[in-house]
Amino acid sequence: MTLDVEAVPASVRPETATDGAPPAAIDRIEHVVIEACARLSGVSADKVLTEARRGFFPGISDAEVELALVMAARSFVEVDPDYSYVAARLLLDKLRREALTFISGAPDAAGQSEMAERYPAYLAAYVGRGIDLGQLDPALARFDLDRLGKALRPERDEQFTFLGIQTLYDRYFLHSDEVRYELPQVFFMRVAMGLALNEDDREARAIEFYELLSSFDFMASTPTLFNAGTVRAQLSSCFLTTVGDDLQDIFHSISNNAMLSKYSGGLGNDWTPVRGLGSHIRGTNGKSQGVVPFLKIANDTAVAVNQCFAPDTPVYTSDGCKPISEIRVGDLVLGHSGSYREVTDVMMYDQVDPMVEVNIKHSVEKLKVTSGHPFYAIQGVPLGQSNSRTLKWLADDKVRPEWVEAGQLSAGDYVAQVVPTEIVPVQGLTEEDARLYGILLGDGHLSKNGTQWGVSGNPELDVHLEFVREYLERRGIHYWENGRGDTYLQIHWAFGRRAVRDSGTGRITGGGEPTLPFSYEDIYDADHAKRISRRFSHLPHAQTRALLRGLLETDGGVSRGVEIYFTTTSRPLAMGIRYQLLRLGVPAAGQYREREQSHTGRRSDGSEIGFSGPVKAFDIRVPAVEGIAELVGCRPLTKRNWIDHKGMVFTRVRDVASTDVVPTVFDLKVETDETYMTAAGLAHNGGKRKGAVCAYLETWHIDIEEFLDLRKNTGDERRRTHDMNTANWVPDLFMQRVEEGGDWTLFSPDEVPDLHDKYGTEFVEAYTRYEAEAAAGRIKVAKTMPAVELWRRMLTMLFETGHPWITFKDPSNLRSPQQHVGVVHSSNLCTEITLNTSADEVAVCNLGSVNLAQHVGPQGLDADRLRRTVRTAVRMLDNVIDVNFYTIPEARRANMRHRPVGLGLMGFQDALFKLRTPFASDGAVTFADESMELISYYAIEASSELAAERGSYESFDGSLWSRGILPIDSLRLLAESRGGRLDMDRGETLDWDSLRERVRSTGMRNSNVMAIAPTATIANITGVSQSIEPVYRNLFVKSNMSGDFTVVNPYLVRDLKERGLWDDQMVSDLKMHDGSLGAIDRVPADLKALYATAFEVDPEWLVDAGSRRQKWIDQAQSLNLYMAAPSGRKLDALYRRAWKSGLKTTYYLRSQSATHVEKSTLKGTDGRLNAVSSGPAPSSSPAPSPVPATIVDENPGEACGIDDPECEACQ
Repeated sequence: MTLDVEAVPASVRPETATDGAPPAAIDRIEHVVIEACARLSGVSADKVLTEARRGFFPGISDAEVELALVMAARSFVEVDPDYSYVAARLLLDKLRREALTFISGAPDAAGQSEMAERYPAYLAAYVGRGIDLGQLDPALARFDLDRLGKALRPERDEQFTFLGIQTLYDRYFLHSDEVRYELPQVFFMRVAMGLALNEDDREARAIEFYELLSSFDFMASTPTLFNAGTVRAQLSSCFLTTVGDDLQDIFHSISNNAMLSKYSGGLGNDWTPVRGLGSHIRGTNGKSQGVVPFLKIANDTAVAVNQCFAPDTPVYTSDGCKPISEIRVGDLVLGHSGSYREVTDVMMYDQVDPMVEVNIKHSVEKLKVTSGHPFYAIQGVPLGQSNSRTLKWLADDKVRPEWVEAGQLSAGDYVAQVVPTEIVPVQGLTEEDARLYGILLGDGHLSKNGTQWGVSGNPELDVHLEFVREYLERRGIHYWENGRGDTYLQIHWAFGRRAVRDSGTGRITGGGEPTLPFSYEDIYDADHAKRISRRFSHLPHAQTRALLRGLLETDGGVSRGVEIYFTTTSRPLAMGIRYQLLRLGVPAAGQYREREQSHTGRRSDGSEIGFSGPVKAFDIRVPAVEGIAELVGCRPLTKRNWIDHKGMVFTRVRDVASTDVVPTVFDLKVETDETYMTAAGLAHNGGKRKGAVCAYLETWHIDIEEFLDLRKNTGDERRRTHDMNTANWVPDLFMQRVEEGGDWTLFSPDEVPDLHDKYGTEFVEAYTRYEAEAAAGRIKVAKTMPAVELWRRMLTMLFETGHPWITFKDPSNLRSPQQHVGVVHSSNLCTEITLNTSADEVAVCNLGSVNLAQHVGPQGLDADRLRRTVRTAVRMLDNVIDVNFYTIPEARRANMRHRPVGLGLMGFQDALFKLRTPFASDGAVTFADESMELISYYAIEASSELAAERGSYESFDGSLWSRGILPIDSLRLLAESRGGRLDMDRGETLDWDSLRERVRSTGMRNSNVMAIAPTATIANITGVSQSIEPVYRNLFVKSNMSGDFTVVNPYLVRDLKERGLWDDQMVSDLKMHDGSLGAIDRVPADLKALYATAFEVDPEWLVDAGSRRQKWIDQAQSLNLYMAAPSGRKLDALYRRAWKSGLKTTYYLRSQSATHVEKSTLKGTDGRLNAVSSGPAPSSSPAPSPVPATIVDENPGEACGIDDPECEACQ
């Protein structure tokens, strides 16, 4: 197969690549695409090449060729999911060029087949360069890199889907100034080496760990993947703390939160010990304001201030410059990479924070922003210093770009403006077409009925009129002219040619074929304002300059021979020309002016015209740099008053001044880049990173009712924590009172201090004693209410705000192996960790997940492979504890003493697909039981083997383990405490007796070994379903500047193809029905059952499967519950079932509208961690109540991992 001249014309060959690399040769393009399609059925290299041709243009660079190839492959994914692998391999080719060139210091590229020989040498060079850059741990150089290099498996680069490799490229691979220099197999080896640093035979162990990671059999959590082998090895995922009941303890805990979240830890805080509202304060003889004000402080500390912009702040979007208040989830905004990224959330705050006006030199209007919002800026450069000297300072690291809060900026600082890098050619468009487009935007028009074009000008001065005549004549387009005197002329021509006539009447019924490659929508927006349309906004640079020429020769001019200006009354057009200049690396300043006019003008033919009323115009000052000056015959400038640095231009701040507070402000969350470009400067996504914190409170606390309301959007803002997750820590006794219809009494913990540390029968005895004392008046702060009333309110708030989650204290403690050394007071951010906490110990857990799908074949689970995987995985997790970087001593103390790890799983849904087992079936529940039993057995066995090799953990003696009580055995303790009321299966199939004896006699290396985390990001890397979740959708669509691309369930496509049902209509139907098969009549019932999506699976199946897993797990599982149309009765039944079934925790309640997240992105969010959504108002549906009422949630809680692009602790 060859690319013929027509497919890739000679004119397409780039003369010079933009990055200085040699041009991409046609034969290499062919080779790369053929190699990417190798060993994949159902794909065609010819199709990819033909589609890619549509994105080629004269002067195209290597990088742009690579992007065009990736986009071409991606566009066919809905035809066959294997094109996802093609797109991934083409992106890998780009990555190889980027990394190899960086490492070698000279242009370099290699195909997949060449990497078999090149990977070993590249590994050694990579380690050296990473150490030189200060990013890799120097200890990596002491490994036998030759031995490790030979162990690399280059062929495993081909197992990534596009989403997997894109995730790694965007977020994980090491980079220097946005240049990635880490390839996939070396990425896995870096993590493996980092975890093998303390092993005796570290090379052998590194290879063992590498094999596990690179095969996708197991994946470490995101912090471990980010940081293992680097100079800051913060590898732990989750932290749990208890807050004491005095000011010093409270603020020490808040400080610990800040330190832990600084390095991406997910936090769970136990706030129950803090005394309640109205309780006595001995030191001041006053009354406490309760726990809520301190929660507010913790929330505001985690989130700093609301870093937001005034509503009219212009932001660059794919559809032009928009006020930030008009941006919606799913829109595309310009990020720091120079590419467009999807908006995953829009936050609107009612606030009173201080605000400033930032006046930036190359802008049109001042930015009004809260003082805490960070901008990417360079500080410390004296006014008047030459650019060459400043660039030398940057090269020598004397100054550097950093995130600087708006209030900390000063006059003379430099603020970054991102140079957009995306190029989206319009097929068939020429430079002449682009110039005419600019002329039409300047002095042209299209009649409102869409039938006639026109261009006006002064025939004595305007050269564009002659260009228009020649353009039309060369294309055989008839035109006519009219004018007034010698100084005004209009050229007109019809919108269409060869008008369409009715065959019967002869009347004209249509305009015919358009005369130009433009339409009304390309010139005017919905308000009839001129603007550069989306499809012409990212033309190749030569066409962009032609477009600018057309604009400048109509509505522009030259002052004093060196100053170019452009004037327009259209705000969108003014912003558009600034954007086009920025694409060429040229920032433009300007001003908006209004003036009243009242005068009469005389035309050249003697007629008069009157002018009155306000004139509103934008004046844009265009720097006359080389490449722009030539367009208007101007002398090029030799000096620039901005800095070009690494894909950005930095322009001076003129002034920063305090300004009046705007009551309503806006902010965005943006996927991947986590930044967005305002029309004046680059701002950070969502301000500073929000602290990933969850506050827990026990259900007997006197402040529990206020705690339930913390996330409400109404009420006293001083008692609201919009950015903090919350969870109920529910004793069994409360649930029993709900079941019995009994009363429930609330207390302040300072009067019932031992309740916090009690559970089971001891809690019941103490609690009933305190109830009697309260009834006798001996307890001052207490309130009694029907238990079911509080329960209903808990469910109501869970539905309305997504919080607090419902978690259960007694099963978490009665089944904890560590009862002898403390109490489990809370779970973590994602509700899967249940570890002891105290004032002296901050619990830490290190996570990783088995890819269950990799261990399942047509015959079921491969137990031998699973055992090998679990054994190595537990060793890796145990090693994390010793090589970890600890930010606070309490965390190190706890981790070294107890050594807990959390082995979980992902790909559960994929495994069911392979087994042909519907999620909503007894078979799925049984499989959940059988698979978790094997993982539990092998994990306990592995930890016991490590104890024999390395010794048991310090606090082993006295634990349930030391008594031979395994997680499956602890069910008896829970059942006894509940008086036998436990609806939990207790079946087992393995030889647990011998393992019990081994654990009792040999010990355990880890106090805890299992926890099932959400795994969203690492599941994307490995290309499987998240954790234990049912599939959200079988098909969804993502968007970017080059168009939409589809992500589709490959198992479903394979089945539909076998039955002859996979066609364009099926794709259309799936899009119409949000990825669900339920409403598509021609899909057989068995496939509808197998591929049922999350909201088509009755949530009771999720609870039942979770219950079967829970009996084997010593910690917990992050279990989301899905309910398409919640009602009070349904919620009540579901959560009672969860408690009765022995679950330790539940996570989010997800209602139907949550699926709309995936229409555009997996990372979008309907659930808000913020005050008010700027999207459509929630429907005013009734909350859960004793009378069942259908509820459709338009504002569910935000789920960690699945929808939150920031929280990666458990992923």
